[in-house]
Amino acid sequence: MSSPRSIAIVGAGLGGLVCARVLQLHDVPVVIYERESSASSRQQGGSLDMHPESGFKALQIAQLVGEFNKVSRPEDQDMKIVGKDGVVHYEDPDLPPEERAEDRPEVDRTLLRKILLDSLKPETVKWNHGVSKVTHDEGKATLHFLDSSLAPVVHDLIIGADGTWSRVRPILSPAVPDYSGVCFIDIFLHDVQKNYPDLADFVKRGSTFILADNKGIMAQRNANDVIRLYVGFRKPLEWLDQVGLTRLVEEEKYGEASEVMLAQFEDWCLEARNFLRVPCKSMAVRALYSFHEHRWPTHPNTTLIGDAAHVMVPFSGDGANLAMIDGAELGTTLAKHLSTDDAAWIYALKSFEAPMLRRAWASSKEAMGNMDTFISDDDPAEKASVTMRRLLMVTNTWRTVRRFALGWTSWLW
Repeated sequence: MSSPRSIAIVGAGLGGLVCARVLQLHDVPVVIYERESSASSRQQGGSLDMHPESGFKALQIAQLVGEFNKVSRPEDQDMKIVGKDGVVHYEDPDLPPEERAEDRPEVDRTLLRKILLDSLKPETVKWNHGVSKVTHDEGKATLHFLDSSLAPVVHDLIIGADGTWSRVRPILSPAVPDYSGVCFIDIFLHDVQKNYPDLADFVKRGSTFILADNKGIMAQRNANDVIRLYVGFRKPLEWLDQVGLTRLVEEEKYGEASEVMLAQFEDWCLEARNFLRVPCKSMAVRALYSFHEHRWPTHPNTTLIGDAAHVMVPFSGDGANLAMIDGAELGTTLAKHLSTDDAAWIYALKSFEAPMLRRAWASSKEAMGNMDTFISDDDPAEKASVTMRRLLMVTNTWRTVRRFALGWTSWLW
């Protein structure tokens, strides 16, 4: 099918893939330009929980719920909060299946991305097409590539779904995200139940947070006997270089990096320190960034979704979910207005962007508040636990508490 307006997406993350899927369901041609060399060239991150009002709704719009249900893990939703002394401040009870809240099922990000990629027409994604910049000229948008051997391409609309450091965003906005004051070391531990059953049992089926002293060790159960570990520090950005963590991780000296981190947790409980003693095959430094109510003038040839538009700290579980519903709603909007005149077209884009941003601003504010509760020096384990118990007293139902808690147990990556 020919289209009165050509559409390109930059970035084959969850938001861009959902958008392409929805457009193709409406027989709208679309191409995705992706910097990575293949779907498996980079570790895609840990477990996500799909929120019914956003991520799961996007899967419904994309007609992929059946495929999702084959790989989701609705049982992996438990939560535990522990102090640095090993005292458990909050723990979900063991409940029979009929009493468990399973309205936010977990799924490994890699599996979710594969579902979306497999749903697209062949050759939709152009791998090895890293974008350097976007320019506007004569009612069109031009993509320029990092690889100078690739000729620039011209489209009527370019959708920036290329993350925190978007190469599309500068044509719309000079804004850059702010460092939040918190950084993570992101670690994958493999064969944990097999080789370290005590640590696996400590995490149970879900996530465990060990919190104190402006630091945290957050362990998240993934599929295939993997535990995703986030070691969080409230530190200036330059601290990562000062203690050598950036260099050690870049050089893949993971054992030495673990020793540097262990020195930061000398008086913490044995379980916390033992997580850092487990040999790992991958480690990454993640400084956490966010926007404060980012916005831009609507432009007929370029728009943004997901982290490119509204990156936030990963303490509400909303980042990936919002990117997906952004993509689904934008795809639906474009399909409906593809043949409209220019005035109606720009009005449609504006009508999409405004509520998307308002929704994201609210989530970002909540996420920042949660981060300041979890990574603090003011008894964070007890404060987070008091919030959980207060919710239980008010609602008198585990299901409502689980809906609130699960916002804190899925991260962006």
